[in-house]
Amino acid sequence: MGKFGSWSKMVVALSVALSKQYRREIRHLPKPKGQTVGSCRKGMGMLPEAISARLGNRVKLSWKLSSINRVESGHCCALHPLVSFLSWIIFIIYDMVVLLVESFYIVFDIIKFYRFFYKVATRILRININVPCGSGGSGENAAADALSKIYYPPVAVVSISYPKEAILTECLIDGELKGFGQLHPRSQGVETLGTRYSSSIFTNRAPPGQLLLLNFIGGATNPGMLSKMDRELIQVADRDLRKILINPNANNPTVLGVKLWPKAIPQFLIGHVELLNFAKAALKDTGFEGLFLGGNYVSGVALGACVADRSINESSRIGSQ
Repeated sequence: MGKFGSWSKMVVALSVALSKQYRREIRHLPKPKGQTVGSCRKGMGMLPEAISARLGNRVKLSWKLSSINRVESGHCCALHPLVSFLSWIIFIIYDMVVLLVESFYIVFDIIKFYRFFYKVATRILRININVPCGSGGSGENAAADALSKIYYPPVAVVSISYPKEAILTECLIDGELKGFGQLHPRSQGVETLGTRYSSSIFTNRAPPGQLLLLNFIGGATNPGMLSKMDRELIQVADRDLRKILINPNANNPTVLGVKLWPKAIPQFLIGHVELLNFAKAALKDTGFEGLFLGGNYVSGVALGACVADRSINESSRIGSQ
């Protein structure tokens, strides 16, 4: 008994010490700042529209950049109007160019003898690396290979609305659906990746008594969803919600929209940073010092990360010198 009594005292003493340490750590934890998610009253389009209004006629709309050639005086950009009955091209030389398109829009070609090259492409922007005849031209191929390895899985967004009484009572807090939303691990046996409680996060997203839910289906583990019709995607979202959030006996939801993104969010897989650095170095090695890569595959997919993109800041710093 004496041996067990000693162990008991040791356990009690250890528990007291850990409890005091835990309380000290709790006191030093940062206080939550409250909701940090925001949006624009009329949608995210308000931000680029406001920027365009500030810049005025410096913003050129309905023009397609089809190719970039490196010339002695800078970067020669070939542009043509997005109007069917106009087929002419204009060439403008810029000191610097910032590419904010997705990486899969960029294709690199080798053009020898330092000549202009233009090729109409419906979706592809060609960066034409000008190299002397006989050069190996491995740098531009390396940049193209690196960017082509960035994976964009497909994702569908299904927007549906339910009356508040359709929510399971155990999912409500003080009679309200609170929180940002939920992510669904594959172990839950559902196909939906996650659900965002849009009307709980943002104001004026649904009329009184209604809830707006955005459901994401697809991702790297479910590329087969590309073959589904809109009605099938709606059925998937509604079926999964009835397993975890919605009363199984509730009426059918109001469908507000289905949007399919065949190439959605770039995946920051192992080695992603190395791929980007390799592509940037290859561009620099082939004379494109003033060509900067930016966008969500560089900075991250969050809006704040894209706005604070280092590539844009770096180009601005160099341009001001």
